[in-house]
Formats: sequence, structure tokens, C-alpha cells
Amino acid sequence: MEPSHDKRDAILKTALVLFCERGFYGTPTSLISREAGVATGTLFFYFPTKEELIDTLYRRIKSEAGAALKNGIDREPALQQKLCRVWENAIAWVAENPDKYRFMEQFAHSPFVSSTAHEEGMSHFLFLLDLIRDGIREGIIRDYDPVLLCSILAASLSGLAPRILEEKDPEQKARLTRQALAFFWNGLARDPGTGTGDPKTKKNKRGKKP
Repeated sequence: MEPSHDKRDAILKTALVLFCERGFYGTPTSLISREAGVATGTLFFYFPTKEELIDTLYRRIKSEAGAALKNGIDREPALQQKLCRVWENAIAWVAENPDKYRFMEQFAHSPFVSSTAHEEGMSHFLFLLDLIRDGIREGIIRDYDPVLLCSILAASLSGLAPRILEEKDPEQKARLTRQALAFFWNGLARDPGTGTGDPKTKKNKRGKKP
């Protein structure tokens, strides 16, 4: 007999694909249960409403994404390197989880996700807000509203993600990631031009490549 947690996971995995493809209204619970290979009654046992299913999926994906972005930053020696790691982690996670990223973007401001789930989802990214605040206090980052700067970072990722996902060549993908990071850092840094950039194209003070 199939363990109950397997059925629950099957429902969530199926719902993720269907919600991305068909949206909220185009994805009835009967379709989710049929594609997941479970009875409709089983789906309602785990998720009494479609909204609760959305909330659960949203919380799970936000938690996973937050953990992925935070991975390894404690091993970086300085704030600039920590932010660089966050950015690279974000690009890697998007590339490895396109459906989850698409769902997260699709329902980021959706009324179908409860305010409680939205707040819990955002809590997984508070470490980034703390990094920005640390950078402002240390005089490394522009003294702008920290929430605004985090929003700009998220918007930058939204714009870059489709370009990264469509690129098949690993070297070109890495190059695009470095260019985006350099562009982002120069907009964030209090002293642009002294931070992270592509080392292959960095110039010395005389304007020549090293």
C-alpha cells in the first residue's frame, strides 16, 4: 500500500505543474486528483480547499528557495561575497527548478494565496534584508530604503531568469550571470566600479585589461 505522505507529495507535484500550465481557475481539483492518481476524496482529506493546496505549495516552495539562496553565505569572508553567493545561488535554483520559480512568480501577489502564507513566505528571505542593512551600516551599500533595494534585486532576477533559462551553453550562461551580478552590484554599491565584476573584463586604472 502506498504511504500516505507519497500521496500528498504526488498531489503537490501534480498541482505545481497544472497551476503553472493552466492557472488557478483552469485547474479544478478533479483534474489534480486524476493526474496525481488519487481519489478526489483523498485530495480533500489532505487539502480541504484549493486555496489551502495553493498555500501549502507556496509555503513549501518559498521555504526551499530561501534555503537555497542562503546556502553557503556564512562561509563567505565579506558582505560583497555573501551577496554574490546569494545571486549565484538564485540563478542556480531558478535553472534547476523552472516550474517552482514560475509558480512563485505567478502567485507572488495573487489573492488566492493567503496573507499568512505570503508573510511566512517572505520570512525565508529576511536574511537578505539583514545583509542589505549591514552593508548600509558599513558604508558599502547606498543608503537607500533596504526593502526597496531587496525589491530591485528580486525584479532584476525576474528579468534575468528567462534569459538564463533559454541559454543552453554553460559558458555563456555563466558569463550572463557574471554580467548581471556586476550590473546589479554597481547599482547597489555606494562606490560603484570597485565591487564584483567579470574578472575577464576588469580594467586597471589606466583603462587597460590586466
